[in-house]
Amino acid sequence: MSFNGFRRFLRDTAGNYAIIFALAAFPIMGTVSLAVEYSSIQRQRGAVQQALDAAALAAAKEFSSGVTGSTLDAYARDYFEALLPDYIDPDKIDLSVNLVDETVTDSGGEPADIKTVRLNAMIDYKSSIAGVVGFKDFDIGVMSQVALGNITVEVALVMDNSGSMGSNSKLTLAKSTAKQLVDTIFAAGSNSNKSNPVSFSLVPFAAMVNIGTSNAGEEWMDTNGWSPMHWENLNWKTYISSNTTQQNNAGFREKINNQWQWLSRFTFYDMMGIDWTGCVEMRPWPYNTNDVSVTSGTPSSGVTQVSSSSKDSDRAALYVPIFAPDEPDSSYTYQSGSRTRTSNDWYSYSNNYAYDWKRPKPSNPSQTEQLYYDDGFQSYNFQDFNYSAGVIQSKQNVRQDWIWRYQADSFGSSDSGSSKGPNYGCTTKAVTALTASKTSIKNSIDGMVANGNTNIQSGVAWGWRTLSPQVPFTGGRESSDETNRKYMIVLTDGNNTYSTSSTPNETTYAAWGYGKHNRIEEGLTASDLASTPYVGVNLNTFEKKMNAHTVQTCNNAKADGVTVFTIAFDVSNGSSVKSMLEACAGSGIVKNKLVMSSGTFYFDVSTSGLQQAMADIASQISELRIMR
Repeated sequence: MSFNGFRRFLRDTAGNYAIIFALAAFPIMGTVSLAVEYSSIQRQRGAVQQALDAAALAAAKEFSSGVTGSTLDAYARDYFEALLPDYIDPDKIDLSVNLVDETVTDSGGEPADIKTVRLNAMIDYKSSIAGVVGFKDFDIGVMSQVALGNITVEVALVMDNSGSMGSNSKLTLAKSTAKQLVDTIFAAGSNSNKSNPVSFSLVPFAAMVNIGTSNAGEEWMDTNGWSPMHWENLNWKTYISSNTTQQNNAGFREKINNQWQWLSRFTFYDMMGIDWTGCVEMRPWPYNTNDVSVTSGTPSSGVTQVSSSSKDSDRAALYVPIFAPDEPDSSYTYQSGSRTRTSNDWYSYSNNYAYDWKRPKPSNPSQTEQLYYDDGFQSYNFQDFNYSAGVIQSKQNVRQDWIWRYQADSFGSSDSGSSKGPNYGCTTKAVTALTASKTSIKNSIDGMVANGNTNIQSGVAWGWRTLSPQVPFTGGRESSDETNRKYMIVLTDGNNTYSTSSTPNETTYAAWGYGKHNRIEEGLTASDLASTPYVGVNLNTFEKKMNAHTVQTCNNAKADGVTVFTIAFDVSNGSSVKSMLEACAGSGIVKNKLVMSSGTFYFDVSTSGLQQAMADIASQISELRIMR
C-alpha cells in the first residue's frame, strides 16, 4: 500500500476499520508496538469524538437560536477546544462547521428531508512508531452530525397567577423568562420541515382555571344541569314559577311554551343579568385527575355520549360552571317585623350579595318579608339566633340554598366580578389553547395578572387537556405519535391553598365547591394513591389532600405521553410543595417507553435562578439528535 493510500484510509470517518487495516498492512511491526500505537490512536480519536459530539449539539442549539456564519464557527471551535484533554494539541486539529440537508427514513418508513449541523475534525496524528513504518505522521478524520427539526413539539405553560406572584416582581420575571423560552423553542422549530413544528398553550391558574366564556354552550359543558354536583348549593324546591316544573334523578326542568327545558347554573346567570366569566369547578374524582371527556351531543372518537338517563358516574364527567352562592346575611338583618330576623350567630361570610328575606310575588306568603321554606308539608320561620350549633348550621345551610333570592333581587356590576357574586374567585385570564403563533402566546403571557389562592392541580389538569386531541381542547396530536413530543412546564411560588372558614361551609367557595361537601376527600385511599408518595401519609389538611390529587394528575399525564417539568420558584425551605413538585416531574411515556431517558425535570430556584431554569428546559425541549 502506498503512503497516500494509507492516509486515505485513516481519513475514513465511518469507523475503526481503516486504522486496523492500515496497521495490519505492515507485518514487520512488533506486536507490542502495534498494540501501543493502536491504543494511542483510539484514545485520541475517542476523546476528539466525545468533544466533537458535545460541540455539535451546542453549535446546533446556537444555530437554532439564530447564530450563523463565522460566529457559529468560532463558537463551535471554542466549545470543542475547551473539552479536549491536555494531551491533545488543538492546533493540530482542523475543524469545519457545515449546514447539511439530509434525506432520512422516518418512523413510517417514508423518506424525509431534514436539516443537520455537521462538524468535521481532522487530527494531524504524530506516530510513535514512525521509524518502523517509514513515515512521520498521518491524519485521522472524526465527524459528528446533529439532526434539527425532526419532530414537532407541543408545550403547555402552566403558570401560577395567585396573589403572592404579584410580590417582588415575581410575575413580571416569570413572564419575561417564559417569553424567552418561547423565543428559543420557536427558533429551534424554524429549521424544521414539519408543518407547525412548535405549538404553545397557556394555563394561568390561581384558585381555579378560566377556560373561556366562548365555551359556555359546548356540549361537554353541563348546560343541562345533569352532573350530580350541579345542585350542591341550590334547592329547586325554592324555585318559584307559574309554569309546571319537574325534578328527577338527572336534574330539574320547566315546561315553557309547552316545551320542557332543563335548567342549570347558566339559568341563574341569565335571570340575574350577570355573565359567567369562564371558570369551572373541579370534577368529581377520578375525573378531576384525568382527561376523560363526555358530551351531551354527537360524540367524537374517544368521547362518550351522556343523556339524562345516563348513570350519575357518567354524567359526573361533564364540566360544571362555577356558581358561588349568595351566603347568609350578616347577623341581625331585618326587613320588618320579628318574623324576618336572620341572625347567623356572628359568623362572618365573605360572599353575601343578595338579601335572604327577598321573595318574589305572587306566591304565598304575600309579604316578601315573611320567610318560608315550602316543602309541601310545613313551613319554617328561619330565625337563626340560636346558640345550638347544629340548629344554627342547618338553618344557615338551608337558607344559603334558597333560589328565590336570585329571582327576586336586583344585581349590578359590583356583583359580577371575582370578589363578590356568582363568579367569586374567578381571578385569572382565560386559557390560551394550543397555537402555532409566537405573537399570540407571548401576548397571552403578557396579559397575566396575580390575584387569588393557589390550586396547582387545576392548572396541571387543564395544561394536560390543552395538549389533548379530544374535547375540551382538541389541538393536540395523538399521544401515540412518536414524531411529536408533549411537554408541560409547571411554575408556582407556593403551596396549594383552600381557605378555611369558621362558618358551616368550612371553606370559602373555590373550584372544589365548599369543604363541607367533602369532594376533595374522594380518591385518597391507599389503593388510589399507590403510585404516589402519599401512601400512608396522614392527609389531615386541605393542603395535603390537594397535593395528593396533584401528584395523581401528574402521573396520569406522564402516562399519556406528557413530559412534566416543574419549577419551585422562590419557595421557602420546608414547604410541602417542593416534594410534591419533585414527585410530579418526569418523562412522559409513549408505547411503554420513556420519552426522555435522562434529563433534569425538577427545578428549585430563587429569583436569580429562574432564567437559567427556563433556559435549561428550553434546551431539553429543543430536540436535537446526534446522527454521526
